[in-house]
Amino acid sequence: MSGGAFDYRDSALTDLQDMIAREIGYMEYGSNYTDYQYNDKTFKYMKAIVRDLERLAKVIHSLDWFISGDTNEEKFISDYENLYKEDK
Repeated sequence: MSGGAFDYRDSALTDLQDMIAREIGYMEYGSNYTDYQYNDKTFKYMKAIVRDLERLAKVIHSLDWFISGDTNEEKFISDYENLYKEDK
């Protein structure tokens, strides 16, 4: 199986999402991992970034499948519109 048109590079978004989510978890549940105390706005923005990365990773993966010939253009458009429908 190939890495698609993007040679698995889209997985870096998921990795980054996981790293930020882990940092959020440390702050929510307490940990000796970090001494930082984020203010509420920073915490809110970090959570928004995780959501954005998740959505972006999904749509890029769909684009990868389309460019690679695994799905068609209509599927990509549908995926994009479903993931970004709240932005309309």
